[in-house]
Amino acid sequence: MGGTARAADPVAVFRDDGIAPETDLERQLLSDSQLRDGLMWGSPHFGHPEGVVAAHVAQILDAIEQDDPRRRDLRFLALVHDSFKAAVDTGAPWSPENDHAVLARRFAERFTDDERLLAALELHDEPYWLWRSDPDRDAALELMLARVPDVELFARFVELDAANEGKDLSFLWWFRRTLARRGLLPARHLDAIAEDAGQSYVEYVKTFAVRPEQQAAVAEALNELVEAHAAELGAEGQVLISEDGLRVLLTWRWRGARAARLNADGEVVRKELEEHPILGQVEAVDARLYRASERRVDPTSA
Repeated sequence: MGGTARAADPVAVFRDDGIAPETDLERQLLSDSQLRDGLMWGSPHFGHPEGVVAAHVAQILDAIEQDDPRRRDLRFLALVHDSFKAAVDTGAPWSPENDHAVLARRFAERFTDDERLLAALELHDEPYWLWRSDPDRDAALELMLARVPDVELFARFVELDAANEGKDLSFLWWFRRTLARRGLLPARHLDAIAEDAGQSYVEYVKTFAVRPEQQAAVAEALNELVEAHAAELGAEGQVLISEDGLRVLLTWRWRGARAARLNADGEVVRKELEEHPILGQVEAVDARLYRASERRVDPTSA
């Protein structure tokens, strides 16, 4: 962690890592030893290649736009949401006393009684576990959302958390589509994103499972989507169809910012289901980011 030499100011410990308080409440949070210990805990693992919790939090904070009307609430959630993973006994069974999200809520109750924030902290990982384990996950998500006082705030934070490096983007795509089908996905303004010619290309590939009689209509809808949103995303779009009639792929290709495009894609998903209902009728199979593989050359080979 950067800035450890300035431990006399506990908040300054995180400043070089992209975490600096913007309000008195945030300074109170970062001054708490429990939260600081939790932010400094962690090592790289599946889903969190960035390692310590503070690095994951910094990525989320960086993705929250300056003029976002929910910026203060989203930053509060980001600072607290994963900071009690260190307190979980991984060798013990699950219980409320051994759940990092419940512990995060209880910590936050010392600073706020806003049920919108507290419920979002307690439930922020539940959509992912429904996606992973519930065979009727769409209906289960709808039931879970009935427990959420502010669905828009909750959805925005889940999106920010799920768009981080190392996360399974198939989950993010399912979550957005499920909310968009029910008119619950928050709308947002799309600012054009510039391409960075200094970066290597990234391919974002979404796979739709279709019936042969649907394939042409799905491909046409996606081609219209590409035409409408390529400029805003600063990306090249392409639609591919499988010869067996069972798959349609939408690919976005860009250079530069990953997080900005994944966040903007939420509005693209909302619009695609609003303007092309057939896209809500087919199965969202997979969503992945790909990069070109660099060929390794053995200098000792002939």
